[in-house]
Amino acid sequence: MNKLWLLQNLKIFQNLSKRDIDLIDKLSKMEIYKKNDIIYIEESKSSYVYVLKKGHIKISLSTEYGREFITEILKPDEIFGNFGDFSFDGVEVFDFLNAENAQALTDAEVCKFKKDDFDKILSLYPSISNKILKLIGLRFKYISTKITSLAYKSIDARIAETLIYLANNFGIKKISALSSGLTFKDCYKINIKLTHEEISNLIGASRQRTTIALDKLKHNGIISFDKKNIIIKDLIKLKNIAEFTAN
Repeated sequence: MNKLWLLQNLKIFQNLSKRDIDLIDKLSKMEIYKKNDIIYIEESKSSYVYVLKKGHIKISLSTEYGREFITEILKPDEIFGNFGDFSFDGVEVFDFLNAENAQALTDAEVCKFKKDDFDKILSLYPSISNKILKLIGLRFKYISTKITSLAYKSIDARIAETLIYLANNFGIKKISALSSGLTFKDCYKINIKLTHEEISNLIGASRQRTTIALDKLKHNGIISFDKKNIIIKDLIKLKNIAEFTAN
């Protein structure tokens, strides 16, 4: 899969001509990152926009105490960067996007645009600007919901929400037989390896409390583990747990 093919198949660049895609191709470059490499941090005020071609990237915020809070895990074909540096036809920018950190969760390959070059693309193609604004709005809504969950929901509910998020974005549906051998139900294997520390940073809890919550779900037959992958055995029960708001 080459860079030109990737650009042609990105939703934000759909319906553009080959000539337009060729121009966008010339304004971008490819970068390779190893697992745990820092792509940008809040203090660097990154002036780039990135499109993930291969691997996974974690987007995080740093608390005032220096703790990491993972807001998202990105998969191939997703776009990221400090969009708070951009202005969209007078629409208020989202300052929280300037506080993000981006780090390679696995080996990763990205397509990279300079801020000025991406500004040029937005000015040439207003439809792309509208799509980017919608994406930022969705991200803002998602992160706001996550912060609300952190404030009002129990650890059990937060970890259930996180596992549902991982199943929806990285889950592979499997069919698994119940112990009776007569009935079958849907299972999801989360096709991304996360440590307990990374899961704790996704839900905003200590590693110890996260491990206790995961063990409880395993004991109740809701999840299991396959090497470092999580298997969700009962998505409905997880959704019921996620609805509780009491701490």
